[in-house]
Amino acid sequence: MSDIESRGGRYRIRPAGKRMEKPQSKSSNSGTVREAIFGLNDGLVATIGLVSGEALSHQPRGSIVIAGLSAIGAAMVSMAVGSYLATSSENDFMNKEIRQQEKAIREHPKREHHHVRHLLKEIGVPTQTVGDTAANIVASRPRWLKFMIRENLGIHQNRAEKPLKNSLVMAVAVIVGSAPPVIPYLLPLRLTMARDISWAVAVVAALVLGGVKGLLTETSVAKSSVAFGVLVSLSALVGALIGYGLGVAGA
Repeated sequence: MSDIESRGGRYRIRPAGKRMEKPQSKSSNSGTVREAIFGLNDGLVATIGLVSGEALSHQPRGSIVIAGLSAIGAAMVSMAVGSYLATSSENDFMNKEIRQQEKAIREHPKREHHHVRHLLKEIGVPTQTVGDTAANIVASRPRWLKFMIRENLGIHQNRAEKPLKNSLVMAVAVIVGSAPPVIPYLLPLRLTMARDISWAVAVVAALVLGGVKGLLTETSVAKSSVAFGVLVSLSALVGALIGYGLGVAGA
């Protein structure tokens, strides 16, 4: 039986008996990268704001450390659970759309056959071959469904994200991102020096994180670094101002 192959972005019928080399299936790591960047940034931004506020409200070192570690634990659990629920919900929604597409093919084959022809034209299949190509696709129900899932729904099932994996990546990322602002307070330093080092380390960590994000996404490393640095600086400033205000009010 004939099959379909793609050359140069266009589809054509492959003669029966001619074996087509199966392309390697590639899974996407975009979900892992997204969760890692999100967790690192959220942990860093939230924690620097918190410890800055604690430090400038004249809290003792122990209180600052307790508040920082408590915030890290709460953020880790909250963000990991949120990541798990978001990913599993997205997968459930994707599966629902696939079931609806399968039902549409089963109950309205003529309409869906016409839809196949329309999609083939949209992706650039020559008009004179659309009929034969569509007929070849709908001749096999699994192939028909797979085509509609990809071209109509825009879903690639081999790229479905794993909820547990995403939640673990998020949890680790939050811990790693939250560590730089808290570590200086664990060292035998004067409180003011620990505070200043915490700010400096947090900003440097943000610049590095932004640069890594730029490299991974192949965007401007400088712009990405500056953006992350500004966000962390703003968080530290807001936390510091709130803490200072509360400290003055309670004095």
